[in-house]
Amino acid sequence: MKTGLTLLSYMNYKGGATKFLKGLTLFLLPILIASLTMYSCTDADLGNLDTKDVQLIVPSNEYEGKLKELSVFFGEVLKDKDALEELYSLASEGGQPDDIDYNLKNLFEEGINPSSRKASAIVSAFKNSAKNLRTTSENGINGEELIQFIIDNEISILAPYLVEDFKLDEVEEITVSWWTEEFEAQNIALDEDWKGATKAVKVSMGNSSNNNQTLEEVLAGEYFLADDEWAQNNPTIVFGAFQNDNEGNLLEIEKNGGDLDANARVTSSPVLLCNVDDKTIQNLTVRMPAFRLEENIAAWPKPNYIFLWVAHGNFTVGSNGFPALSPNVNAPFQAYKVSRKDARIERWQVTPASFIISSWQADSDNMQIVWGVTRASASINHTAGLKASIDDLEVTEKVQIALKNDVQLESAQGFDKCFTIKNNINSIDQGIGYYGNTNYPVYQFNRIRAYFTLEEN
Repeated sequence: MKTGLTLLSYMNYKGGATKFLKGLTLFLLPILIASLTMYSCTDADLGNLDTKDVQLIVPSNEYEGKLKELSVFFGEVLKDKDALEELYSLASEGGQPDDIDYNLKNLFEEGINPSSRKASAIVSAFKNSAKNLRTTSENGINGEELIQFIIDNEISILAPYLVEDFKLDEVEEITVSWWTEEFEAQNIALDEDWKGATKAVKVSMGNSSNNNQTLEEVLAGEYFLADDEWAQNNPTIVFGAFQNDNEGNLLEIEKNGGDLDANARVTSSPVLLCNVDDKTIQNLTVRMPAFRLEENIAAWPKPNYIFLWVAHGNFTVGSNGFPALSPNVNAPFQAYKVSRKDARIERWQVTPASFIISSWQADSDNMQIVWGVTRASASINHTAGLKASIDDLEVTEKVQIALKNDVQLESAQGFDKCFTIKNNINSIDQGIGYYGNTNYPVYQFNRIRAYFTLEEN
């Protein structure tokens, strides 16, 4: 284990990575997940990780140094029981009750607990700890400076497993970790299928050796790499300047066009099989009631943001590299958040759109399902062919696999209308079973699974 971590640290912070990256050419991000990760501790028993085996590397720049200081100091803050309780309550602010994903700028600017609307226990403990924490410096910790650092850099806190997997009154030790775009980009450049890791230290919530150390001693101490495996077994929080993916602004999506009308009328008439000429006289409404991820696509510690386009005819590709909205192209949802916990346990997600096609015309043969995902902040630009056909006219478009705003193509798959109708009516298993206790066959879209329902309109 020591060799793998030491080599990784050396490559990233002793100049090896810089020299290596200059000659590295980035190719198409593989759709298949690699079976190996780049550092050896992934497959080890992280619950028994001895941090003494990890080589100490001083943060490479002032920003990361300050971020590490904030992370370690925040661990001290959370020794205040009210502050820890408030941290748990922040899960209710992220749209998913068991997933903490919160911009601390809001908390420190307002000084109010967003859940209770009372004075923030975290802010209060933060300021008190800055005054009282024993350090070797004469002036102690500059709490106001750390607060300004949070505000200026919009530092967020992520805790993908904390609330759901660890009871508040049972947290005796917490792992504080810090994420930087530089560290992620360097590692993904070395291994495109890197699943992510962040530097971390452990802080005891009770009386331990941590309480006898100055902050400088903790900061100068050893760190290890935390990831999903670690966080599922140890209470873990991560700090960083993460993109506001949840605001849905990763793509400049044209708002005109599309036929998603939530009030569209749908009849209960039965769907008929195609005739002997593979034709149907029906216009259909297509729904995708739920989908799920088979694993985390985004690198640790970030949540997965999922994009869906549905084309049922010819389409063009917009400036963002994905299908442009038109009467034949819908965008049922964009930047839909799937937590790391939900992806890891393959929990089904209720699709936010009432349908994906309101009227699949009888003379349209194919529908094209295009999935986009966010994986990393690293830019890996490549193009690949995407085909759609209607009325024997085939159109080939170039689709960008990865963009600077980090939305990448996960899957582009065509569905023949008669094929889809036959499968649903006859409940034909596509090799991966059915959704729940229903007879609807589930379809595979690389690392995403979903099912359809059809109705005549």
